[in-house]
Amino acid sequence: MANIALREMIRALRSENPGIGLKKLTAQIKAFLPEDMVVEKKTVREVYQGLDDQHQPATQIRARDDNFHSRIKAAFEMFRDAERAYLLAFDNEKVRSITKDPDAPGWYAASQLRHYFEIFLTLKGKKPCTLAGMNAGEELINGMVLQCLAPMMEQFELESYGFTLRYLAHDVLTEQLGHPGFKNSWIFADKQSEKWNSVEDIFLLPHPGQRNREDAIGAALGYPLPGGETTVWLIDETETSELQRITGEEVDEVIGMEFFCIDGNVGHRVRLHEYYAQCKQAAKDVGVQLKIDDED
Repeated sequence: MANIALREMIRALRSENPGIGLKKLTAQIKAFLPEDMVVEKKTVREVYQGLDDQHQPATQIRARDDNFHSRIKAAFEMFRDAERAYLLAFDNEKVRSITKDPDAPGWYAASQLRHYFEIFLTLKGKKPCTLAGMNAGEELINGMVLQCLAPMMEQFELESYGFTLRYLAHDVLTEQLGHPGFKNSWIFADKQSEKWNSVEDIFLLPHPGQRNREDAIGAALGYPLPGGETTVWLIDETETSELQRITGEEVDEVIGMEFFCIDGNVGHRVRLHEYYAQCKQAAKDVGVQLKIDDED
């Protein structure tokens, strides 16, 4: 189990519940994880004590030089493949329980609940952050972060390049009264992004009772035309083909990124397609064929 994710979960839960004891904290963490993931009280204690160690050396931030950029492709491939394998390992019953769809096929999560492409765009500086937690069960997301995302972050030392992983133990509400908000989600963020302050304010700093505007949330997530009700999908045709090869079945197109945008004038369409062109070129750099689909 990757300690970077466990560390951030413990940090957030302690902040939200000051004075929480080790036994209760361990039980709470176990309740958040898939049944096959074991976290020992000893491990929690070690991480817990590490957070209180005033002599921990500060992370030295390194320049995002040619060496960093040359390793993005390997980081992308490691996380993409790990996330795919993790999601395909869920049996049909588990997938249907998560999706609340009694007819969902076993490959559904690996097709529709992916985060690898948005993580890649964050690494490339095309998004300030990636939110993991919407439209999927807590167990699935927590397992994915601990088993797939955090190991990639550790192997490529992404914290030393200014990237951070945070667990949201507090409420992050939207202006939609029926929306559950983003509590118990994860944020992978670029602290060097020009939008870092917005990411921090909306997602990472508790504002009890505050409801965030949809366009402000979208802007913090790096969407090109935040707000509105038109859905846009960036489809990874390369991953779709790979998923079909592995499963031997016809699968739904793999959604690399999904977001809402303003359905407006010609200028809005131009801005949207300029953003898509940037994403398409970034995808091409790592051997991915990307296409755009929207409700128009």
